[in-house]
Amino acid sequence: MEIIIHRGAHVIGGTCIEINSNGCRILIDMGTPLMDKDGGEIDERKLAAPSIENGILPDVKGLYKDQQPGIDAVLISHGHLDHYGLLDHIHPSIPVFLSRGSRALIGVSRIFYPPNSKVFYENFKTFRHWQPFSLGPFTITPYLVDHSAYDAAAFLIAAEGRKVFYSGDFRGHGRKAVLYENMIKYPVREVDCLLMEGTTLNGGHCDGLKNETEVENALSAIFRGQKDLSFIVASGSNIDRLVSIYRASRRSEKTLVMDLYTVYVLEKLKEITPKLPPFEGDNVRIVYLKKHARDIVDNIGRDLLYKYRHRKIEIGEIAENRHQMVLKLPVSAMKRVADHLMKDKPVDQSAFIFSMWPGYLEKESCFYDFCTEYGAELTKVHVSGHAYLDALKGLAGALRPGMLVPVHTLSGDDFKNHFENVVRIDDATTFTL
Repeated sequence: MEIIIHRGAHVIGGTCIEINSNGCRILIDMGTPLMDKDGGEIDERKLAAPSIENGILPDVKGLYKDQQPGIDAVLISHGHLDHYGLLDHIHPSIPVFLSRGSRALIGVSRIFYPPNSKVFYENFKTFRHWQPFSLGPFTITPYLVDHSAYDAAAFLIAAEGRKVFYSGDFRGHGRKAVLYENMIKYPVREVDCLLMEGTTLNGGHCDGLKNETEVENALSAIFRGQKDLSFIVASGSNIDRLVSIYRASRRSEKTLVMDLYTVYVLEKLKEITPKLPPFEGDNVRIVYLKKHARDIVDNIGRDLLYKYRHRKIEIGEIAENRHQMVLKLPVSAMKRVADHLMKDKPVDQSAFIFSMWPGYLEKESCFYDFCTEYGAELTKVHVSGHAYLDALKGLAGALRPGMLVPVHTLSGDDFKNHFENVVRIDDATTFTL
């Protein structure tokens, strides 16, 4: 069995790993890179026109539309762009295997953010977690993992008497921490190679709070004590965080105002996990943003807008009950609300909660600009979607792999300071088990 890390040995994001056995070739993930090959800022012009020549598309023979197909399947671990974002460039005859939740998230992104998610092939094939399936000589077992992406998977890939375990992106401190705990309690035995992420090893994703429960409690405290409305920025696809915001709003007896995109994401995933919010009679209201409404009408149908209309809220109602409101909206929509509220009185006693990776604050000025313009105080309330060192050690210690290969990390050289049997493999280098 041969392994080639086409991208991911020295960077975070853009993961693409090939495994070959007896002439059968499979890829794990096909993500959009987040940084250049040296870990620096990526050229947006290259992202707009991906090619092998400019380094955005990994150089994988038999993968692309203009090539004779030579890849037998692609496995997608989860629905984040840095793991699936280049799928639209692959040959349409190549089957893509992913979880039901990942397929749903990609489908929703295709509706609301088509420039970032063009792909939705008919030959997508969904797997069920913990149920092995065969691809040529490979037996593949997906494992549901705790991550900020809903329904994310790790993979056990077995062939020729060898076992490779790909951790994907995972953690042990989210709302599904029991998945990590069970993986440690009942580990896979006789793993020859562990391909394990190390996103947090450089300390850049350690945000002060320990787990998602602490996030919910911190949000609840802010909401309970708010003197005016609260603005909150969070990813609409981070379902753990949406649940924390929802629960904190209910505990604080506040009205949670979201956009159509976020509510639709939750509604689609309720088809898989019925216990997800929202629920009839709860405190969720919806702002109908024109672009989102148009996307729904063009791609789903007008009936969905009528389905949600009992939750619809206008800016005037927000203004009349401003101290009761928690707004989880795009910043552009927050500005429209704030401009309206300023006609009555300033919003300088409002909370502006940033509940995402803090690196985005440096990449995009709109968050600090909002706080400066309206006098709101920015507060960070976040916990990483990736495993901290203790969880990384726990997984490696439980699996006891014959070799541990760092991926999805800027700190691969540091692995040897924390783990045994570390083997560094460069991108585009073939190694044999």
